[in-house]
Amino acid sequence: MRTSYAVGVDVGGTRIAAGLVERKGRIVKDNKTLTPKAGPFAVVDAVIELVEEVSAGVHSSEIAGIGIGLPAQIDFLRQSIEFCTNLPLAGVDVRALVMSRIRHQVTLDNDGNLAAFGEYRYGAAKGARDFAMITLGTGVGGGLFVNGEPYRGSRGLGGEVGHMVVQMDGPPCPCGGTGHIESYLGRAALAVEGQKAAAAHRGRQILEEAGGEVSAITAEHVVLASHKGDEAATAILMNAGLVLGRALVGIVNVLNPKLIVVGGGIGEACPFIVERAAQAIAEEALAGRRDVQVIPAELGNDAGLLGAAALAFDEHDSREGLHR
Repeated sequence: MRTSYAVGVDVGGTRIAAGLVERKGRIVKDNKTLTPKAGPFAVVDAVIELVEEVSAGVHSSEIAGIGIGLPAQIDFLRQSIEFCTNLPLAGVDVRALVMSRIRHQVTLDNDGNLAAFGEYRYGAAKGARDFAMITLGTGVGGGLFVNGEPYRGSRGLGGEVGHMVVQMDGPPCPCGGTGHIESYLGRAALAVEGQKAAAAHRGRQILEEAGGEVSAITAEHVVLASHKGDEAATAILMNAGLVLGRALVGIVNVLNPKLIVVGGGIGEACPFIVERAAQAIAEEALAGRRDVQVIPAELGNDAGLLGAAALAFDEHDSREGLHR
C-alpha cells in the first residue's frame, strides 16, 4: 500500500526538528526542541516526543515510517552508530530504542546524507544525478550523490565531506583529527577566530555584537559583524570560503559533479563564502570546473527533515515492492 505520510527527524548538535511530511514534500506539521545535554537517552526521549507530537491524529496505517538523521557515522546496513562527534550517541542503539516505543519502522542515516537527499528530492538538486552537498553549521557535514543514488561507501560511513583534511597539522577538529574542513568552518572554529581578532584589538564590531565580552563571541557574532562592514570579520569568513573552495577542488577533480550545493545556517547566512569557494574552484580545479555549478541550498533548515522523510518513504516502498 502506498502510504500518504512519513515522519522525518533531523537531530543536530543544537536542535532537533521533526515533521509529518506528504509524499510531494509538503510539511503538514512540524515541531522543534533544543537538543538535550543530559546524555543519549535524553536525546532519544526528545526524538520520541517530537515524533508523537507531529504524528498525533494520523492513523498508523497512513505513515510509511520514520527517518532519523544524526550527526554521526552510521553503518547503514546494520543501522548502528559507529562514531558521533558532537553528541554522545556512539554505540547507542537509537533505532531499537525508538521502535520499542513507537510502532513504526525506523531508518537512520547521516544528517548530511539526508540534507543532500532532501535537496535532491525536493530542492536545489532536483534532477541532478551527480552532485555534492556541504552543510555549514554547528559542524560541517555533507553528502554525495552518484548516478542518482546517495553514495554511502561500503558500510555507510562515506560522504564525510566536512572531515576532509585541508592542512597537515592544522587546527584541531572536534572529531579528534587536525586540519579538517570543520576545523576552519564549524561554528566553534569561526568563534575562535573572532575571539582572536577581538583580543588583538581588531574586529571592533565583532566585540560589540558580543556585548563587549571576548569570551562570549560566537560564529553568529562574526557573521553579523561582517554584514555591518567589519573588515576583520569579513576576512575571517573570506578565508573560510577559500578553505572550503580548495577542499571542493578535490571533489570536483575526483567526482566531476554537476552541482555543489551549500547549505546550513552559516552557509545560508554568508553567501560570499559560497562565492569565494566557487572562485577557488574556477581558478584551481581541472577540466571538471566547466561542468560544475556552486549553488545555495533551497530548503533551509528543512533539508534534513525532508530528506529523512524521503528516506522513510523509499524504505517503505522497497519493503512493499513498490516503484517510486
